[in-house]
Amino acid sequence: MSDRPPHSRLPRAFATLALALLAGGRASAQTNEEFIRELETQAVVGWHAPALATDPVFIRVLGINDFHGELLTRPSELGGKTRQLGGAAVLAAYIAAASADSKHTLLLFAGDSIGASPPVSGLLRDEPTMAFLNELTKDQGDCPRLTARWAATPGPARTRCHVLATLGNHEFDRGTPELERLLYGGSDPGGPVLGQDWRGTKLPYLAANVARREGHVPLLPGSAIVDLDGAKIGIIGIVTAETPGLVVAGRVAELEFLPEAPAINAEVVKLKSAGAKTILLLIHEGLQAPVTPQWVAPLVLDEVQGRLVDILRGLDGGIDVIIAGHTHKLNNVLVPLKDGKLTLVTQALSGGSGMSLIDLTIDRATGTVIAKSARIALVFGDSGVGAEPVKRISKLVAAASKAIAPVAARPVGVAAATLARAETPSGESPLGDLVAEADRAAAGSDFAFVNAGGVRSDIEAGPITFGTLYSVRPFGNKIVRVTLTGAQVLALLEEQWSGHHEAVPRYLRPAGLRYVFDLRRAPGRRVIAAWDARNQPLDPAHRYTVAVNDFLLGGGDFYPVLGEATDPSEVMSDIAALEAYIHAAPGPVSASADGRMERVDLPTS
Repeated sequence: MSDRPPHSRLPRAFATLALALLAGGRASAQTNEEFIRELETQAVVGWHAPALATDPVFIRVLGINDFHGELLTRPSELGGKTRQLGGAAVLAAYIAAASADSKHTLLLFAGDSIGASPPVSGLLRDEPTMAFLNELTKDQGDCPRLTARWAATPGPARTRCHVLATLGNHEFDRGTPELERLLYGGSDPGGPVLGQDWRGTKLPYLAANVARREGHVPLLPGSAIVDLDGAKIGIIGIVTAETPGLVVAGRVAELEFLPEAPAINAEVVKLKSAGAKTILLLIHEGLQAPVTPQWVAPLVLDEVQGRLVDILRGLDGGIDVIIAGHTHKLNNVLVPLKDGKLTLVTQALSGGSGMSLIDLTIDRATGTVIAKSARIALVFGDSGVGAEPVKRISKLVAAASKAIAPVAARPVGVAAATLARAETPSGESPLGDLVAEADRAAAGSDFAFVNAGGVRSDIEAGPITFGTLYSVRPFGNKIVRVTLTGAQVLALLEEQWSGHHEAVPRYLRPAGLRYVFDLRRAPGRRVIAAWDARNQPLDPAHRYTVAVNDFLLGGGDFYPVLGEATDPSEVMSDIAALEAYIHAAPGPVSASADGRMERVDLPTS
């Protein structure tokens, strides 16, 4: 293949992209040709230097974030039409198609490739997903299996593998020992999951801001250098520093998660000293807004939102592209760092439903990027490239599906209609209500609170199986009954949009409680009134029993008042509570927002 810039036209299966997702009915009326024109004229964000390189190298970078073990293709409503999105074999076909248009390709994963996974991966300790990632390394450089020696690599690591990854908070869901088993191989305590002991990953993993507390020894190399036809590409991996608050207490107690920006700046210096002038950042932290498509004009940091913004403010510069994750948003923007140079920031949804396609032109003489552009593509499984999934990946997924079938297919009940987890403008979630009611029933408590991230997927209308419930509650958290005063319950409600959650409210799913709030009021005084299940006003002095999971009780998701709870008593697993609740239903279950969370500052229609 000649060394030339990747063609500006992507395969047509790439064309419908985010425009359909974001434009709703307007998009559904457009033809495919119109979508292609929109993709080419609006959805590309880019920059180029005023001078041309005399000896250019063209590189395509494919960025994937928050795959979460989604091995199966899933239906999704786009522009009033049901489309099939994602799936391992379909995603592999897209990766192959995008790689075929470029002589040099890097495939990069920005964390949460596993964890919070559906049954096809999660019930099998995420080994099928790790096997899928290993399959992606074929024909992508030289990718031997990792050994523990990789963790001890001093300075920037050197690798000839063209597929690299960083960790996300969900890679730590089962604790550090299990993560290291997946990285380097070993026996699962319960015996072989897929017929033999896991042999380890072939992806070089990076994490510049994670170290063992004892001796402050890095868990993984912070960065790596890949040489592509004389162009030295530096790649940095970063995990959100909030990880200890995003996993069950104690599972990462032996690790320290350092502030992101200083760790990144240090790795940039190391990479430049080692001769890498082009630097890419994989970071499991992201933007909330704006969403793609974005105008080509660069944005200042005040125009973007999300925790990643504070990290960007602390970066000295020297980073050409940032592949972000964690917030599951569609982002494709140019923003300046302290050095005044523009950095591309991309994020492509989650679950393999999207992919960032980034094209770089590097001046071989100086090693610097002279042009860069990015677009976000949706990964469709019902047309174009996606209609021909990669067969060897399909076989892997079929084997995993067969292995879990005896457990996942066990019938539990019936859903009268789709039970949706999406929030109303007041923050209430119909499925969240039902899950919280299940916890309350199991604990026999006055109230129950469930964290938003603890409800992972909708329940579709029709038969409900154990696999369905596992997709909703994949963490295996324990329900704990505790005691809180009425004043503490009110303080817990206020913590949903103050303190750690001031910038982005984080609503709990309540049961046994109804309350009214106004976000125009001062922090700490936003709850106007609250009532218990008997319609009695909450008594600040009264002691109420409350069901929460062990994740929240241990400090997860940052609700400090739960640290004041007393009389803890473990009840059962959250998935067992949900199964028992559905079993006890007199008929098909349903869920709808009933107004238990009433927000009065919303505009009236």
